[in-house]
Amino acid sequence: MRTIETKVYSFNELSEEAKQKAIETIRNINYEYNDFAEWAIDDCSLLEPMEKEISKFKNYDFPLIKNNRKIYFSLDRNRYIDISRAMEIQDDKMFLNWLGIDNRLIDKISFEIGKDTIDFEIQLELTEIQEQKLERAKEKFEDHCEDILNRIENDIDYRFSDEAIIEDIEANDYEFTEEGKRY
Repeated sequence: MRTIETKVYSFNELSEEAKQKAIETIRNINYEYNDFAEWAIDDCSLLEPMEKEISKFKNYDFPLIKNNRKIYFSLDRNRYIDISRAMEIQDDKMFLNWLGIDNRLIDKISFEIGKDTIDFEIQLELTEIQEQKLERAKEKFEDHCEDILNRIENDIDYRFSDEAIIEDIEANDYEFTEEGKRY
């Protein structure tokens, strides 16, 4: 029988070289076993308009757009997002106002959310100016969908950054060998 003694270190006790090895070790584990995409779409405020846009509404009550988490997306070459089943609009009038549609026009339309677009059904004849407002609203919604996809991507990217990995190491009190291998 033999006894092997191993010294273990907290992250802060490691040399700079060993810290980099420790970060890479945890990053590789995260690449193999992660739910970061699920965590990113689990954000209750993910679908909400930006604070600077929504704060101008006096009667705003969170959430304007409830996230039921049925979001499908890809960040690969064929980048896309499908939020058609994820968005539950809590206040149609405020939602349309946020898109730039005034109250006079709201009574003349209904809407349906597509995978990354919004379609308006027009019940009465519209003026050219009203049609332009609807087109701008559609563009704003499409930009919002792109912003949601970017927020998901940024959240996932952050979780693989050195900063996030160090936070994870310190929060979980991981220990390492002198070389930076996880103990």
